[in-house]
Amino acid sequence: MAYVEWLRVRGCLRWAGCVLLGLFLITAVVRIAVFGMQHDVLGWASRLQHDPASKVSETTLPDGAHRITVDNPREKVHMVIDDRGVQGKHIEILDQSGSNEHGHGFVTAGSIDVHELPNGGGSVTTIDTNQRTAFAGYAICGIIVALIVATILGAPFARENDGHLEISLTKPVSRDVLSLQTIGIDVAGLVAAFCGGVVFAMAVTLLFAFGPITFGREDAFALAMGIVAPIAWYAMLTAATASTKRGYGAILGFSWPIAAIVVGLSLIQPEGNALLRVVQGLAWALSFIDPIAYMHFGRHAVVSVDGQNVLHYSNSFKLLMLAVLSAFYGVLAILQWRRVEA
Repeated sequence: MAYVEWLRVRGCLRWAGCVLLGLFLITAVVRIAVFGMQHDVLGWASRLQHDPASKVSETTLPDGAHRITVDNPREKVHMVIDDRGVQGKHIEILDQSGSNEHGHGFVTAGSIDVHELPNGGGSVTTIDTNQRTAFAGYAICGIIVALIVATILGAPFARENDGHLEISLTKPVSRDVLSLQTIGIDVAGLVAAFCGGVVFAMAVTLLFAFGPITFGREDAFALAMGIVAPIAWYAMLTAATASTKRGYGAILGFSWPIAAIVVGLSLIQPEGNALLRVVQGLAWALSFIDPIAYMHFGRHAVVSVDGQNVLHYSNSFKLLMLAVLSAFYGVLAILQWRRVEA
């Protein structure tokens, strides 16, 4: 079973990699297609710099930055570009044309910071490239990819039950050891999927502008969430399907909407409605064992049945609960699979 699970994980990661590669290529084609168009701020600035009607002068600042000054009387635009190499560019655009047809007030993507303010009959736009980017932004993409992979891999025992259990029982190891090996292989696959999602996000950002990555307390939480959250979701699905032999696909498919509905219902306000009070109370209780309830980066409030007490989940509490749910559902899945008979 362990070798077969390696093949499943490898196949799943291969398909996930192909999808991410396809998305990256699509993004690259789109990036090339829109370069220099109206709403591409950097492309428009580059086009203006090379416009024959533009008067361009270049100087070197005391700090070593390369300054390019562009005056275009036809466009009524004055632009100053301070190029600091790997530290990025600082661009200031004074537009006196009285229109916003250039579209330089739009943010393209990546580590680009754009601010536009009115200035008389025109506008002043400030653009900074290669800005610092928090690791948490990339981690979110990795978490999404890992959760999708966790959903696909989330029924390893059910797959064995469906016509392969007799072969699994002939292995020269106990069923407990076999189940732990299977879960360990899948967990390794989830970690690889998270890393792949992070690399994909960085690669897409590189198509536009890539600045230094910052890593602080919130980013450490995002990294931990990227490991623990997919494992908790995988463990819950494994426990929900461990004793089934067929139909586990429906459980995997409906898991996301059901889990989201439980969290949503736990946050409603009954406002005196007896039925809503009962529904909210049940959802509130179920939300504590729903991994989705802890998969967020902001402050999350769970209102108690009486509508008075509000629980705010801290980051440490969310990680702790996800770790506890991972262990709980993992043990529950193994205990169930031990009782399944061929």
